[in-house]
Amino acid sequence: MKRRNGLIVLTAALLLLLASCAAQFPFIAPAAMSEATELKVQCGQQNPDSEACRKADSLYSAADVLLKKGKNEPAYLLLDRAIVCYRIALMNGAIAKKEKEVAVQEKALAKTREDVNAYQQVLKELKTMEQE
Repeated sequence: MKRRNGLIVLTAALLLLLASCAAQFPFIAPAAMSEATELKVQCGQQNPDSEACRKADSLYSAADVLLKKGKNEPAYLLLDRAIVCYRIALMNGAIAKKEKEVAVQEKALAKTREDVNAYQQVLKELKTMEQE
């Protein structure tokens, strides 16, 4: 009796161990699809014409087809790549936006320096006129 109970417990433990080692793709592929969809929408709003966004869109479409066929593992791998590409596209868009802002600030700084130089020249001329 004790041996039978021990065998049942051992069998249950082995089944749990095997179940935990099973592929989790059926569970994580839909979550990855959800994340990729959110990033796709953001990318479409911010920077839809970038190369990274187009690449991500093609990966996303291929993964969608595979998910509909029930091929979760290759779909997840494609979605993972698509997510990375969408993030790259979003970061590239943010960098480009900041670079434009920096260019505007650099122009403003150059104008301010020109104004300071002009004021210094006027001040210098006034001091010269005072001394005469």
